Amino acid sequence: MKAIKYLVMGALMLGFGTPVLAQDGSKADVDAVKQLISSKPADLDKQMKPFYKANKKNAENLLAIGRAFYEANDTAHAREYAQHALVASKNKYAPAYILLGDIAALADDGGGAASWYDQAIYYDKTLAEAYRKYAMVYRKIDPRGAAQKLDELKVNCPEVNVDAIKGHIFMVAGDEKSAYNEFKKVPIAQLDKSYLNEFARASYFQGHFEDALAACEQGLKDKPRNATFTRLAMFSNYELKNYDAAKGYIYKYFNETDSAKYSEYDHYYSALVYDALGEQENAFGEYDKALALVNDSSMIKKWAILKTLSDAYLKNKDYAKATDYYKQMLAAKKDLTYDDEEGLANIYTKDGDASADPAKKIEMIKKADEVYAALTQKYPTQEVYSTYMRANLNNKLDNNMEKSLAKPYYEKLASLLSGRSDRTKGQDTMLKTAYHYLMFNSYINKDIDGAKAFAEKILQIDPEYKAALEIQALK
Repeated sequence: MKAIKYLVMGALMLGFGTPVLAQDGSKADVDAVKQLISSKPADLDKQMKPFYKANKKNAENLLAIGRAFYEANDTAHAREYAQHALVASKNKYAPAYILLGDIAALADDGGGAASWYDQAIYYDKTLAEAYRKYAMVYRKIDPRGAAQKLDELKVNCPEVNVDAIKGHIFMVAGDEKSAYNEFKKVPIAQLDKSYLNEFARASYFQGHFEDALAACEQGLKDKPRNATFTRLAMFSNYELKNYDAAKGYIYKYFNETDSAKYSEYDHYYSALVYDALGEQENAFGEYDKALALVNDSSMIKKWAILKTLSDAYLKNKDYAKATDYYKQMLAAKKDLTYDDEEGLANIYTKDGDASADPAKKIEMIKKADEVYAALTQKYPTQEVYSTYMRANLNNKLDNNMEKSLAKPYYEKLASLLSGRSDRTKGQDTMLKTAYHYLMFNSYINKDIDGAKAFAEKILQIDPEYKAALEIQALK
């Protein structure tokens, strides 16, 4: 009796532990299979046999069971039931091909996935999901081919917003120009949050700031605390010179957004806005915050922030700080150009020109000359321009040519340019300037014949040059 009692109790316990599952070919079978999958039984294949038997002619249920396995990351059983669905439909059930495509895509087999999605389209030309998924996997192989597939969808399903999907495809592929062109075709009110986000970014990075701002403003209607829309609205307003509006978005971005992670780029743009509004103290504070956050992986480089900061101090005529930050920029930037290094000479020159102290003026002009002397050696192809600038600077140090300080540089400039038959207009101007200096230098030193000789050379370049005509007319 005890043995029978325990057997009965065991049977009852088994009944409580294993739910009664439907196996009648209805939708309840799919729900039951989902429960079975989640319980992860050791004899899953054995327990699945009755479900397959009850549904082997029901392609829709077989596919739903395959989807349940797919969502549980069991691609082997998902593939098996997708194939069962095809057998049940005599290979004509399009959603089964989509599942097989999803399985291939999950395995990073883009070509295989595209082939399965194409099969789905063959059997159901109105199945928008198949076109969209085909485009998403095929974009890695050929973004334009993916877009062409969506054009087929537009023919077969004109009600589907294909242009927005194409914009998304191009955006994911990194083709912002094409993404912008596709999104632009869609009325902005018809774009959902994710597409508005992509349209705003594509517009901004392609320089279409009005469109970027419009997309951000549309997105903020539904998501007023969205950090991305607020951020890009600030940037776009700055680019559109709507500085007061940009300042308003600075406050919103740093105080009224959710999940914003502030970057050096945010502080840099904030500084630019404050700088444009003449709020220098706020601007310099934001530049400092940007410098504290910038690193080698930043979208904006440290040297660019230092250059802008130097320019800001230069605009304020704080030449010492402008010089200091410019030197930091030169130290931070790799692959310096001639223009980069010449910038330091420009600051020295402006500092000297602005100084009321004669000694400081001379000191700064000499420093600028030293920069050009070094540039002449480092950049031989810029020798003409460097020599021209050295001549002009030395002329500033010489009151009425008393010491002829600029003479050797203008003579060198004339030597470099006079024999060239391919001179540009700019080089003609440089040569004419050199001859003008040498003409008057000869004149004030009472060398009239020499002055006339230089006047003749000037007139060969510019026959109507008044000063040369006057020298020529001397008796």
